[in-house]
Amino acid sequence: MPDLPARLGFDTRSVHAGEAPDPSTGAHGVPMYQNATYAFRSFEQLEAMRAGQAPHFVYSPRGNPTVRSLELKLADLEGAETAIATASGMAAVSATLLHLLRDGGHLVASADVYEQTGHFLRDDLPAFGCDVTLVDVGDLAAVDAAIGSRSRALYVEPFSNPRLRVADLPALAEIARRHGLTFVVDNTFLSPALLRPIEHGADLVIHSATKYLSGHGQVQGGVVCGRRELVAGIGERVLRLGGAMSPFAAWLLLAGVKTLQLRMARHGANAARLARMLATHSAVCRVDYPGLQDHVGHATARALLGPGDDRFGGMVSFSLRGGCESMGPFLNALTLCTLAVSLGDCGTLIWPFAGSDLIRLSVGIEDAADLEADLLGGLALVPVSEPGG
Repeated sequence: MPDLPARLGFDTRSVHAGEAPDPSTGAHGVPMYQNATYAFRSFEQLEAMRAGQAPHFVYSPRGNPTVRSLELKLADLEGAETAIATASGMAAVSATLLHLLRDGGHLVASADVYEQTGHFLRDDLPAFGCDVTLVDVGDLAAVDAAIGSRSRALYVEPFSNPRLRVADLPALAEIARRHGLTFVVDNTFLSPALLRPIEHGADLVIHSATKYLSGHGQVQGGVVCGRRELVAGIGERVLRLGGAMSPFAAWLLLAGVKTLQLRMARHGANAARLARMLATHSAVCRVDYPGLQDHVGHATARALLGPGDDRFGGMVSFSLRGGCESMGPFLNALTLCTLAVSLGDCGTLIWPFAGSDLIRLSVGIEDAADLEADLLGGLALVPVSEPGG
């Protein structure tokens, strides 16, 4: 695939990076190579491939043309040397951390992360002989103090899932660099359209591609972007764990990524409007959204993401003044906001967390006025006083 000219814009690279007309048919758009193995014309061609003289695909879990196109596109968008695509976001997380901690090392990680990542950190890594220290990454002194002689990596989310706590990536990168740690950033909530963590000192960037990179709720996938030597080792771990991405998933993701910037701008603009509405509504007692001026991480988020009210992503978390008892009437009244887990879809998704008064809103790309009206209809059924008040 030809190299793109330097200094092309993000939207242009979203469409063209990693792609070229199919050399056999001239098809415009990467075909879906839904096959498991690849033929060699001769023993000599096979030997040339083994000697590194003539690249050739061998077996789909080790490399597939459709999947490789996606990997090249995402590496370009994140500003990384290369990328490896995986079957899910958790396949990306687990393969990365198992590789980095393969000697039974120690991980320092944010205490506020995606639920399944948290289970992996607390339950699975120790079972593999790895030590994990969970810290508030907003407390830089605590992060620094948690690092020891066996520490190998630092793992964070820039905007945490689900409470949207903001991580100071440059400051954390400096700590990781000073201690010789690999700095791993899960960029799922923001995507490279809004944030490219490598520009702020990250060594590896992870995504659940199921979310914003797909954008349409149709496919599961993950990706790890970074330096070649790091990603190559993670790729071998993905292969042995059976976590390779399917060609069909990559084909769907190639289509989704083309509209990433356009979608993220709309997600962000809608989320900003809804967050402001929720923050002033009498039935709401708390809103977590870094775009709000009074959010504790607002200044850090602004420094990371730059100017523009639509730059803070499409995720909003909030709590109702009526507590857990008011969740049912509120959620059941909604007609546009779909009661469903996951995030990053074109349609708005809303999810209440079990045993908590926290509600997470993944704001879609619908007309903002319609979403606002839908939420206001539900909020009208919520008591405006605290439970028992």
